[in-house]
Amino acid sequence: MTCIRGCFVFSLLLCVTGIQRTDIQNKCVIIQDKEFIDVHFDIPSFLTNADKAQCQVHKAGNLRCDGTDVYIKPECVCSFHNVYEAVYHGYSSCPPGNAADLVTQLKCPVCKKYSLNNNGPCINGGKLTCRRDEMAPEITCQCPPNYEGRLCEVKIENVTRICDRILKNSIHGLPDCALTGQDCITFSRNKMYAYKCRETHVSQDRRGLPLCIDTEDLTTRPSVSTTSGQSVIQESRLTSDAKSVHCLFILKCYWVFKFLLEVYGF
Repeated sequence: MTCIRGCFVFSLLLCVTGIQRTDIQNKCVIIQDKEFIDVHFDIPSFLTNADKAQCQVHKAGNLRCDGTDVYIKPECVCSFHNVYEAVYHGYSSCPPGNAADLVTQLKCPVCKKYSLNNNGPCINGGKLTCRRDEMAPEITCQCPPNYEGRLCEVKIENVTRICDRILKNSIHGLPDCALTGQDCITFSRNKMYAYKCRETHVSQDRRGLPLCIDTEDLTTRPSVSTTSGQSVIQESRLTSDAKSVHCLFILKCYWVFKFLLEVYGF
């Protein structure tokens, strides 16, 4: 009796598992890297305001303007925007004729010594590492995980995208998902299945779905017709019929076992 009940439970599990496997093959996910400039502050006013006094102090220990008693505040020396946009400007906070703070003329060790937190133009947790006496516009920073770029201005973010299985003859005009974040096409490992991924720039809930590339390991190959409409209908009917037949078989087995138990007592 225990064996019979066990077989019945096992068959029910097979039925449920078959349904789940059918659902899995219709959706999957891809995980992409998204890159974007991630500056946490606006362009400082000293680069947009003609008033130089906001960056000037009369305190030794800061970067000194040549031949004067004017010094430059650390936040105005080798800041991110000051260096990042150096090719587009010749800004100086010093009095006319004493431009000792021109970033195109500042060497890396000077940037490190006089800039805010002694970190030069590095942002997002990047660390200024001077190789030698390179000029400020050639400075590079050591970036923390998930950041890159010369000054760690580029953030790398994983974006999870949910994709729906489509017929292979419906993929025309869709770009490869490896090349875009817009509507695109991706495939399982051996291109048995095709999946359309909708455009998104924020991560979607994965909901336990497999990676699209791995779906051939989780499913059985569906039948495909030459006509797209007939193919969808045929595949849906085959899947539905298969599940119905399997569950009907289980029910028949159950009633046969129940009858044998009642009649013969084993």
